[in-house]
Amino acid sequence: MNILCFGDSNTYGISPVDGKRLPAHERWPGILAELLGSEHLVIEAGQPNRTLVNNPPFSGDKSGLKYLKPYLEAYQLDIIIIQLGTNDLKARFELTAKQIADGLDKLLLEIACFYGSNNTRPKIVILSPTKVFAVGQYQTIYKGVEKKAQLLITYYAGVAQHQLCEFIDCYPLIEPCAKEGIHFHPCAHQKLASKVKKLLAI
Repeated sequence: MNILCFGDSNTYGISPVDGKRLPAHERWPGILAELLGSEHLVIEAGQPNRTLVNNPPFSGDKSGLKYLKPYLEAYQLDIIIIQLGTNDLKARFELTAKQIADGLDKLLLEIACFYGSNNTRPKIVILSPTKVFAVGQYQTIYKGVEKKAQLLITYYAGVAQHQLCEFIDCYPLIEPCAKEGIHFHPCAHQKLASKVKKLLAI
């Protein structure tokens, strides 16, 4: 099977300790590849600052909607795992939880349009954003978004159900680094990869 992991910096594997990329065996798509074995291809498509709705200032075009299509064209995909929404929570965007979820809904509709019907569409797994801690360098960036992040889960679950997607609620499952606020330690990546593998049942 060909499995696309499409997300932001936590899919990319940014370390909360030094800001560098974690090695493949410590970030969840790489761990998932090890768990599934060589008969399955896990395609890592994480990008820091990737969004669902608005492009981040000064970072160029990071819209998930634009960057997903080339992967759909390049690979015959069996499964698409989407982990997006955390960057959309940034205070400067002033988005409601529903607006962010609407961005996810639009992305899923575009995937459906690309494949033409649900009969040919790959299986889709939605990973919700986790908790967000407005601390350190993210204290201002994510100021006041903790409740919004929690509310987002309900909207994501509704979108996943409506769009016939699998859903993993990462909010109670995974916690980012308490000191850094956003990114996962390797142990959290391991937990997430194990949860995804169990859901995929392959």
